[in-house]
Amino acid sequence: MRPIRLSRKAAAFVRRESAYLKDHSPAAARSFLQVMKRARQPLQDFPDAGNTQHGLQIAGFRTLVVGDYLIDYRVADARVEIATIRHGRMQIVLPEIDEPGPSAPT
Repeated sequence: MRPIRLSRKAAAFVRRESAYLKDHSPAAARSFLQVMKRARQPLQDFPDAGNTQHGLQIAGFRTLVVGDYLIDYRVADARVEIATIRHGRMQIVLPEIDEPGPSAPT
């Protein structure tokens, strides 16, 4: 069984989402926390279960779909490192890449 480490960003999302849901429906908040807790087992036992076609699409990262949520993670140093957790309807924020400017006239 591999240890799991949440990034600060992923841990902050869990806290924010739980607080938001609790304000609207305590039952929904409990359900969300149970879903996050249950997600640990497949990540620990089968870390290659996530897909590489969705999510961050950065080499070495996978995305596990858990209910309405997406967990982006990688396996490093015999542990699972969760980089981000987000609702499936949220857009992925990727780093901006500088585009080459227009060519100078010849």
